Amino acid sequence: MNEYRTPNMRFSEPAAANDALQKALKGRGDLLDSIPSIPAVLHTLLAELDQPAENVNLLRVAELVGRDEALAAQSLRMANSALFGRGKPTDSLRGAVRTLGIAHTRDIAVSCTMMRIVSAQRSIDPIVYWEHSLGCAILSRKLARIVGFHDPEKAYLGGLLHDLGYIVNFVLSPGQAKAALEKGAQNGIFMGETEYQELGFTHCQSGEFLARKWKFSDDIVEVILCHHNPRAAVIDPALVAIVALADRVCRASSLGLGYAENPSPAEVWQDDWNLLVEKCPMAAQVNWADFVKDSDTFFVEIRELVKAMYH
Repeated sequence: MNEYRTPNMRFSEPAAANDALQKALKGRGDLLDSIPSIPAVLHTLLAELDQPAENVNLLRVAELVGRDEALAAQSLRMANSALFGRGKPTDSLRGAVRTLGIAHTRDIAVSCTMMRIVSAQRSIDPIVYWEHSLGCAILSRKLARIVGFHDPEKAYLGGLLHDLGYIVNFVLSPGQAKAALEKGAQNGIFMGETEYQELGFTHCQSGEFLARKWKFSDDIVEVILCHHNPRAAVIDPALVAIVALADRVCRASSLGLGYAENPSPAEVWQDDWNLLVEKCPMAAQVNWADFVKDSDTFFVEIRELVKAMYH
């Protein structure tokens, strides 16, 4: 059954209700401990950065960044890169934070953490995965701002984390996950369908399981579980719809999982958009085709950003 033509509750079935996933986890749940977890410093750093801009203490931010060696190195490198550097190179974290600004420091902190998680896995192309995740994050924030969603940064985070389950699947069942990817690529089929055929569950359920294990907020957990069926969302349907629509644009624009889907994900958008209009009335003033067309201008930037970050 095709995800695009018929609402499919399999894409939002809770992890606890999926027998195949529970069977895969039984006796092998400790495999997920091999996935690097979100460091505690990130939670503290995000709490500092999520304050109103006038309340953010840059010295405190620089100190928190310095507690994580990889994050400190990435922040310094990005601050001195052609993408951000505007003058004399900086060799201090305080200078790096000032150069990057609050928004970019937040983006790099979350992105650097996720990059380590993805890079630790050998079975999924980190560049392909990262371009899609970062692209979805950037477009989610852009769309959130356009339609007047109350928390564009939460949309960015949801876009960045929505496909976490792919990593879980390649850890739990690498052979079947690879077969699902190959089948999808051969036939141009949405990978959620081939996952269900090969594994009996999708990245939505496995991602939800890991997100709860890592104690993500309930709205982000819902994005991970429901981004292919936003109508099933109850906590923040607008947030889920925003990420779902950004995901469609990326998957239709060569920022997917490395292959073209048929039909194009961006061609069957109406139900997700109608939901967004219900929750964010300003969306009624936005033309979907214009948003898709305008998004093209971001893709070169996204690839350059991934190239710079994934050194």
